Amino acid sequence: MNNDLGDLFQWVAKKVTDVRSTSKQAYASLKEEGTLGKQEEYILDSMKQGWNYSLQEISQLTGIAINAVSGRVNGLKKKGWVIECEKRPCSITGKNITPVMIAL
Repeated sequence: MNNDLGDLFQWVAKKVTDVRSTSKQAYASLKEEGTLGKQEEYILDSMKQGWNYSLQEISQLTGIAINAVSGRVNGLKKKGWVIECEKRPCSITGKNITPVMIAL
């Protein structure tokens, strides 16, 4: 039984690694093709995998104006690079927001 669990964990870890590797390859390809704009690239490069961010937090993290962040994040959502997460309070404004994170 323990060996079965170990095998299962190894299989899951490999699948997660494969997805991350494939995502990184696709991201690199899009950067080379110029499909992503410079601000979109910078936003994705600034976000940590597995973390979720409010638009205000992304703006503070990147130094990009909130109105530009909003547009870039909407574009990234449409392209499938970021997804919405469960609502939570923004660490900057305290308002309830729908954060985004990098899609796996």
